[in-house]
Amino acid sequence: MGSSPSSPAKSEQAAFDRAGEEFWDRWWERSGLPPTIDPYRGGLKNYPFRKFHQYFENAFRVSPTRGKKLIEIGAAQSVLLPYFAKYFGFDVCGLDRSKLGCERARAALERENVKGRIYCADLFSPPTELLGSFDVVCSFGVVEHFENTAECLKAMGGFLSPGGTMITVIPNMLGINGKLQKIMDRSIYDAHVPLGRERLASAHRDAGLPVESCDYFLPLSLESVNVTRWPNRLAYFIVIRTHGVISRFVWLVDKYLPIRPNRWSSPDINCVARKPHAEGFPQPEEVERPS
Repeated sequence: MGSSPSSPAKSEQAAFDRAGEEFWDRWWERSGLPPTIDPYRGGLKNYPFRKFHQYFENAFRVSPTRGKKLIEIGAAQSVLLPYFAKYFGFDVCGLDRSKLGCERARAALERENVKGRIYCADLFSPPTELLGSFDVVCSFGVVEHFENTAECLKAMGGFLSPGGTMITVIPNMLGINGKLQKIMDRSIYDAHVPLGRERLASAHRDAGLPVESCDYFLPLSLESVNVTRWPNRLAYFIVIRTHGVISRFVWLVDKYLPIRPNRWSSPDINCVARKPHAEGFPQPEEVERPS
C-alpha cells in the first residue's frame, strides 16, 4: 500500500510501515495490470490459482456469499476483486493508499465488466461509512509490512460487521523464499516483518479476532521471490525461468504425491478469523497442526 496526505494520527501509524510511501509508488510504476484469474484453467502455471480457489471455497463454505459485501485492504491493481465477484457473487470494494494502484484496480474491474468501488484512503483513517460494513475483509501481503501486526489487524477488523470473516494471506519470510529474498534483494526482504504461523495467529487473537484456521499454503513456489529490480536483465530472466521450472516440477509431483505445506518450503501463510458477534464471544477451539 502507498500513502495518502496524512493527519498526525495517520503519520503515527504510517511510521510502523516498513515499506512506506515511496516503496509502493515505485512498485506500481514498474508493474503492469496482471492477467485475469481463471481458477478452472488447466496447466501447471495455473496450479496456485486452482489451489487458492479450493482454499476460498472451503473458507466460505459455512454461509452463502452471493450479495454479501467484501473489501480487499491493499487492493492496488487487484485482479482478486473481479475474481471474488464473478466466482462467489460478492459485492466488492477495495481500499489502498496508492492513487496509481487504485486506478489500476478500477481498470481491472472495468476490464471484466464487474461493478465495485475502489477507495483511495488510509487503512488507519478510512471513510467512516466503511467501518463495520463488510461480511469479509481480506488482505494479500499487507499486514507483514507493519511493525505492530496486531494493531494493523485491529484496524482491518474495524471494517467487519459482527460475525464477519477476516482472511489474511502473507508471504512466509521465515522459509526458503525469505532466505532467497534476503540474498537476492535485501531491500525487499527488509520491507517485511518475518512472521511464522504461530505469530500470525497470535496477532489475530491480540486484535480481538478469534482464529478458525492458520496454516502454511502450497508446498513450494519460488516464483514469489522478487528480483524485478535487478539491472541485469539476462540474470533476471535466468532466475525467473529457473524458479519457474523448479516450482512447476514440485507442483507436478504434488498432483500425484501430495506434499504437505510446511514452515520450510511453503511460500504463504493463510489465516481465517472471525469477528465476535458480541463482547465475550468465546474463541473457537484451534487445532494445533504439526509443521
